[in-house]
Amino acid sequence: MGKYQLDQKGKVAVAKYHEKNQPVKGDKKERLEKMRAAYLNKKQKQAEQK
Repeated sequence: MGKYQLDQKGKVAVAKYHEKNQPVKGDKKERLEKMRAAYLNKKQKQAEQK
């Protein structure tokens, strides 16, 4: 084995670490809905100021 090769136990630990630390990927529909709501709120505030 090379200097930096992992055994099975080490590979499992690394995989578990990376799964836990991955950025959360939101659902595309959810993200679009949030953007739409923010846009509508912004437009509504601009309309109220005029």
